[in-house]
Amino acid sequence: MTVDLPPNALPDLELGRRFILTCAVPGDVFQCGVTGSHDYGFSSPDSDLDLKGVFIAPTRSLLGLRRPNDAVERLTEFEGLECDLSLTEVGRALSLLLAGNGNMIERLLTPFQLYESPEIEELQALARGAVSRRFIRHYQGFFRGMCREHEREPVPRAKSLLYAYRVALTGVHLLRTGELEADLRRLAPLYGYDDALSLIRIKVEGAEKGAVSQEIDALHRAAWPRLEADLQAALEHSPLPADPPNEVACEAWLVELRRRRL
Repeated sequence: MTVDLPPNALPDLELGRRFILTCAVPGDVFQCGVTGSHDYGFSSPDSDLDLKGVFIAPTRSLLGLRRPNDAVERLTEFEGLECDLSLTEVGRALSLLLAGNGNMIERLLTPFQLYESPEIEELQALARGAVSRRFIRHYQGFFRGMCREHEREPVPRAKSLLYAYRVALTGVHLLRTGELEADLRRLAPLYGYDDALSLIRIKVEGAEKGAVSQEIDALHRAAWPRLEADLQAALEHSPLPADPPNEVACEAWLVELRRRRL
């Protein structure tokens, strides 16, 4: 069973492209994708646009004493929609990817990409080849953080409950299969969490920050210990290497990319 998203809940990629043109970036935007609720399969009609990507600084700017900024952050309303932009310089992005940063692999492999190019396809291939057991730290830590965040909310919200499901099951799937899957509509029934589908329906048909009853909250919080155990079991039985096997290839690709832009 899947939950169909209403058409107006799908990401507006063209709006995202227009927004990025208004942003000051110390280099060229190389890659950008939509993550967040749109990528996770439970966007509401009023969901913001989470734009996460990679930019490349001019090679000459890296040769002097002063290093350019390696991150760009902008959160603002644009054409009536809240847009949340986060860009990371390609060198730092690759370092974070190799360290097992889930935010990096998710932005590179989200199906909602704003741009296409052979170089982006090369970077995506490197991302798939960099998957290792290092990613457990990200997904385990993110899951625990989402649980704490939900507990601090004055009223229980569907969004944070769904984020806890999503991050845990994305981690489980990545560790078990080596493949990135961020859509909770696919993950939940695959790993026996069908109750999450009814929660998705509440979120999709309601507001981005809509509350849920105490009964619904208790039902889904009861899944947290099992999610934690599933993550640990996925690590213990993971076929993935302990470390990324393509660090040399990533560095060679980065050097060539910078060389071409001298």
